[in-house]
Amino acid sequence: MSSQLHKHLKPGALIHLIFSLLLLLTRSAKAQAVVLQLPAGDQQTILAQLGPGVVGSPLPSKPIDNPSIYFPLQDAVSIYQVIAGPNAGKTQTLGVAKVRRPSPKSAWRFQMSPTLAGFIHQTPSGDLMMPAISDTGEGVVVITTPANPFVLKSMKAGESRSYVQKVVVNELDDPSDQEYSGSLHASYTYLGTYQVTVPAGVYGAVLFRLKCDGKVGPAATHDTAYYFFAPGKGVVAMISQENATAFWLIHIDTRSGKVLKKLLAAQ
Repeated sequence: MSSQLHKHLKPGALIHLIFSLLLLLTRSAKAQAVVLQLPAGDQQTILAQLGPGVVGSPLPSKPIDNPSIYFPLQDAVSIYQVIAGPNAGKTQTLGVAKVRRPSPKSAWRFQMSPTLAGFIHQTPSGDLMMPAISDTGEGVVVITTPANPFVLKSMKAGESRSYVQKVVVNELDDPSDQEYSGSLHASYTYLGTYQVTVPAGVYGAVLFRLKCDGKVGPAATHDTAYYFFAPGKGVVAMISQENATAFWLIHIDTRSGKVLKKLLAAQ
């Protein structure tokens, strides 16, 4: 505020002006934050896979300004409790690790099960993308073009983005040997922010849903994955596949729900 304007305003008018500006700024901030109820279908799936009491009340949701806040790009070891799926009742030691590259470019690996890992690439704009998933148990790598979104910058709560991607499944011992290929119709949705209670703590976590439908090799593919990200912690709960080969190629549903039990520093 200029000194000349300050001189012409009486104390009462000045206070009123400051109050009005603060009110305007508060309303603008609230306009960017919305509270979204979890759709009934998603609620049923999450309840079945994660159990009762994990996902609680919806919280105000803001646009994603910095994806790496929700998925810190740093080495970490996470212990998850498996709630549903082929390994229900077990714990899994997973985590995030930096992948060595000869160039200055960095890449990261997110372990989603003991044998399944997604590779994370950060774009210049800050988006976190997952272009490939390796299944060491079955000896294959699944490559998607364009890459699957993991956490996207500037997404708003309730926003959904659709895309068509090519899927290629190659053998790890001979990457030139293409096992199967196909195409998928996918959608990626920011469902909102929710209070999430897991053994590791209580968090305000943003929820993203990834749906895909199509055909890869001999199997028709229909999958829905969910990831809950808490600021500074990463994935605190998720519903995803345990076995890429079984799901992508012969369509045995190996989806499982997991919640964060303990987050450790990198060893």
